[in-house]
Amino acid sequence: MRKRVLAGVCAATVLVAGGATAYAFAARPAPPTAAAQPAPPVTTAVVKTTLTTSVTLNGSLGYGKATVYTGREPGTLTWLPAPGTVVHRGERLYTVDAKPVLLFVGDLPLYRPIDGTATPGPDLREVNANLRALGYRGAPTGDAYTEGTAAALKALQHKNKLDETGTLGIGGAAVLPGEVRVDSQKAQPGAPATAELLALTGTARQVTATVDPAQVDVALLKAGGKVDLTLPDGSRAAGTVTAMGPDSAGAGGDPAAGGSPGGGSGGSAPGQSVTVSVDDQSKVSAMDSGGVGVVVTLAHHDNVLAVPVGALLALQEGGYAVQVVTGGATKLVAVRTGLFADGRVEVSGDGLAEGQRVVTVS
Repeated sequence: MRKRVLAGVCAATVLVAGGATAYAFAARPAPPTAAAQPAPPVTTAVVKTTLTTSVTLNGSLGYGKATVYTGREPGTLTWLPAPGTVVHRGERLYTVDAKPVLLFVGDLPLYRPIDGTATPGPDLREVNANLRALGYRGAPTGDAYTEGTAAALKALQHKNKLDETGTLGIGGAAVLPGEVRVDSQKAQPGAPATAELLALTGTARQVTATVDPAQVDVALLKAGGKVDLTLPDGSRAAGTVTAMGPDSAGAGGDPAAGGSPGGGSGGSAPGQSVTVSVDDQSKVSAMDSGGVGVVVTLAHHDNVLAVPVGALLALQEGGYAVQVVTGGATKLVAVRTGLFADGRVEVSGDGLAEGQRVVTVS
């Protein structure tokens, strides 16, 4: 009987102990869930890269500014080429008294008759060069009027049904810097030929844009400078600045006509007009006009260390630092900042190296 009582007491003790243990486990707080754990810091690598900042100007594709040509051959104007016509060396630019005035290429207008009385000079060199370029190889290479010059002029006159004099009057040829495109007519047949006749442009397509000096340092747009172009069809092309000049429309001009981005100040601020040649004309050969983005590089830094802007920490004493992660620890490294571009910033500092991990907020 005593053994059974002891056994019962022992069993009760075991039950009580087991219950206390179960209660203890039930009452213990549950471990935090994964969502409640502190999130590890976001890190990114220090990279070596090229940073570039730029601004895009609104430009328009065309043939550049037209220049008015004034005739020099006395008589009655009897024919003009239609707008859009391209006139090449040796072709008629207009006709006077039903006789063609041919285009010569050069920088010096004729200022005296080209005949046997003309002493050697740059105008004769230019005439001889044009005759040779047109295939009349008997013309001399020098700056003198010779029998070869006379023979070549007679052959050219015969081809164009002109009087075969072997000489050339001051208005007998139109000397221009290159082949030209007719932009518009300024006179009508029947008018005097010594008047404004045509508005002419070059034959290469160009881009014009207006620059607001408050937005872009015009010193970055010197002749010969390179820019990138976004063409009307969305393709990219390289361009070269050929000229800068005052823009009468102002910096707030119509973007379709080359106004600056955002409209500027409604035309009240003075602007500069920039002309850009398209390096590869084949890319615009099928385009007559359209809007073009002119991308001007403001700054360009090669092979610099960079981090996201969100990795910068402002120091209380001034300046910036980044948190470099090494193993499971972080340390602050003071940095000097350089160019900011595309969400990144150029940084340099003691011990900072490519490939290191830094804490960032983005």
